Amino acid sequence: MDVKLDLKRALRHQGTAIFTFTAACLAPTASANIIGNDTQNFNPTTNGLDFVTVQSSETLDPGIINFGLFLNHARNTLPRLRDRDTNEFPAKSGDQLLGMDLNIGAGILPNLDLGLSLPQILDQKVDDTDSARGQFSQRGNTEVRVNAKYRLTGTDTGGFAMAGSINFNRLKNNPYAGKNSSPTLNIEALADTTWKEFALALNVGYRWRDKGDEIYAGSPIDPLGNQWLASTAASYRFDQYDTKAIAEIFTSWPVVKSGDNTNRASSAAELLIGAKHDVSHNLAIHAGLGRELSQGISSPDLRIYAGLNWTMGPEFQRHNEPTTPDEAQPKKMPKPATDPFALPPKAEEKIIVNDLLFAFDSDKEIVNDPHSILARLVVHLKKGPGWKKLIIDGYTDSLGNDQYNLTLSYRRASNIRKRLIEEFKLEPNKIMAVGHGEENPIAKNNNFQGRRLNRRVELRIFRK
Repeated sequence: MDVKLDLKRALRHQGTAIFTFTAACLAPTASANIIGNDTQNFNPTTNGLDFVTVQSSETLDPGIINFGLFLNHARNTLPRLRDRDTNEFPAKSGDQLLGMDLNIGAGILPNLDLGLSLPQILDQKVDDTDSARGQFSQRGNTEVRVNAKYRLTGTDTGGFAMAGSINFNRLKNNPYAGKNSSPTLNIEALADTTWKEFALALNVGYRWRDKGDEIYAGSPIDPLGNQWLASTAASYRFDQYDTKAIAEIFTSWPVVKSGDNTNRASSAAELLIGAKHDVSHNLAIHAGLGRELSQGISSPDLRIYAGLNWTMGPEFQRHNEPTTPDEAQPKKMPKPATDPFALPPKAEEKIIVNDLLFAFDSDKEIVNDPHSILARLVVHLKKGPGWKKLIIDGYTDSLGNDQYNLTLSYRRASNIRKRLIEEFKLEPNKIMAVGHGEENPIAKNNNFQGRRLNRRVELRIFRK
């Protein structure tokens, strides 16, 4: 009892949570996606794209913002230490830990997004109070993690990216980190590919720890050093259910092994199996199970998780769109390459317009300013030889049943036709509206950004 009391007195509270131990303190852990909460290997991505904890190469588009909230319950994840008298490890204590991750991610520039994670400990239960084991002294935030991802190259079907993050520990006197340790740096190389409804991803990386000194002389736990990181994921999307099945494996292992007195080794390996269901264009929910593949730091006998991602935007973008027909006249300054009306007129043209964004489940409410976009279309129609026919093709994403989407896409195309006739006085007999539903997607429907691109209007112009 004296040993326990002396150790508890030696630990001073900092932030909202610290570790107290009956024999030692608890460790932070790491592997490719294991770079967060100090007692769990489950750390969802901040951009909410494609998988759960493993990253794809895709980044959030500029102005797109993702909010994430995940809960996970882990059993037998806290450390157990060798008994000083018997030199034996205690039996599994049946400890249970409830964690939460609060995330936000935002697209900043093309191919660059940033994220912030705030891992939390909500509750714990330790049945065995006599054995040498670790536990939290109180609930709360354990660290702050900032991350960035830059896509080097890629398309809708896959690519390559680099990701980096920095961990600011909110816990003091952690024996695995050591006294006066610095923030931890992580860098990863990311690759992914898609074939039909299958998607695969691989993350490999390195974690730099400027570990501190032992928290007290003779501590049974050595501060952790640098680590190798690796994780992989696979998914299959069931379009008819708007649901993706996901499997992930994430691992970490030390660059240089060091002895410690715990039967939770310095390495970690965990399997995760779950599902992601797209409830609406903006909301996706997650649920699944995980378990250790080998007994390691914070690897549980069983993990149950559930969470959601809410995505919105673009909340900011370049405001160089003309707002009236006069402003839409050609100027000496060259237009951006992404301007669908920048090319010279042809005898037959097809222009894809993603800026005409309709509100969820609506064929009338357009969430941005349609007048400026249609004004530019009218100016483009009047360029060069006169036009004889305009066909407006409406498309939806894959959410919802086929017949409903077919009808909705036609109503949306008809709405555009009606605006051109009533607001711009174009001849009704020269404009036709056609609905195609979810046919001919130009992007994958398995995340917010792909679905946004597929909810589009295509303009076919035929000139004299």
